[in-house]
Amino acid sequence: MVMPTFFNKINTSFALPTAAKSSRAPFFEPLINKNISSDSTSSSNGLQNFIIPNNVGPSAWSCTYMRDSVSSPGPSETGTVISIKKGSPKKSFSCGELISRETQLDYGRYSVDMISTAVKGHVTALFLMSPGGTSEIDIELTGLDPNIVHLNVWLNGRQNPVRVPLGFDASKGWHNYAVEWRKDSITWFVDGKQVLKRTGPVIKTVPPKGTNYKLVLNAWTNNGNDNWAGKFVWPKGRNVKVQSHFKNLKYTP
Repeated sequence: MVMPTFFNKINTSFALPTAAKSSRAPFFEPLINKNISSDSTSSSNGLQNFIIPNNVGPSAWSCTYMRDSVSSPGPSETGTVISIKKGSPKKSFSCGELISRETQLDYGRYSVDMISTAVKGHVTALFLMSPGGTSEIDIELTGLDPNIVHLNVWLNGRQNPVRVPLGFDASKGWHNYAVEWRKDSITWFVDGKQVLKRTGPVIKTVPPKGTNYKLVLNAWTNNGNDNWAGKFVWPKGRNVKVQSHFKNLKYTP
């Protein structure tokens, strides 16, 4: 894992002109269910616009994506829940992921409300991903330090990570995280406030035009004992739950 730059202040003096807005229509997925008594296995459970992988996942992680780790939308206080569970057919733990059925995502602003955890080795994330994972734009929260948000841009394995202090514990309640992707800049926001803007070679990605970018929400367990997330070990105690919460996923051109 490449250790990130640590940003306390944002330097925008080198910002380039913002590109024109995308022609794509906006979308909104509340990821909550006002009628909590509805059948969570039905097609009306609010997750029909997502692919939920089952029994797959990166070999380097200590968990496998399992469909039953993703709970259908609950009420607004819980949202959609991704739970870490003990055991899976392939790994020590199970985890979960939602991949948008929307493809060919374009420039614009993507946001979601999230609650992470303070469990070492646990990661909660929102990111844009090109086919094969060759390019990513990331927002990640790790349990090693829930007072930090990790922001990153990937291209063919090259990373440009930055750690930004949040000023709060991301595991204690709902906060909104957003990224605005333009041709000449990538800007991240927390609770509507700009926390980082980057331009130049460090934001180079696979261009969105003609590329099947998808939006991903996930929660997983890190297998490496590193200074980024740490190695996940099941927490001590009875009736322990390791859960990430998501709601109000939104795209604005």
